[in-house]
Amino acid sequence: MQHNKQKTSQGEVWMDKDGILYQDYAPGTELKHEDSLKEVRVYRTYFCKEVKRSIVVDITNIKRVSKESRDIYSSEEMGGLISAAALIVGNPVSRIMGNFYMGINKTKMPVRMFTSTGDARKWLKDFLP
Repeated sequence: MQHNKQKTSQGEVWMDKDGILYQDYAPGTELKHEDSLKEVRVYRTYFCKEVKRSIVVDITNIKRVSKESRDIYSSEEMGGLISAAALIVGNPVSRIMGNFYMGINKTKMPVRMFTSTGDARKWLKDFLP
């Protein structure tokens, strides 16, 4: 069940009944600095006002992520909003991007890659408030 579905500049974010956030993207998404700033604003405004949330991020449709966007996702501010992130990878390109992100960006929260949303949810339940 989806609660409070919000559009972002490149996709949608919503929260399930357990309080886990979900972010997905349109096919061919190229995340730029402005897109990531808007996402953080949506997280803060609609979902993470008083509590850190776990998030499932489906990166299978992402084509490219700018360095500035990667910096935002690994920032102190994001660490104050998100308790853990599960990246859904489903193809070689998204797996390479996930490995690249995890290899060069030191995030302020635990991050793992998964091929299924179900496995991601199981892992994230350890990080629920």
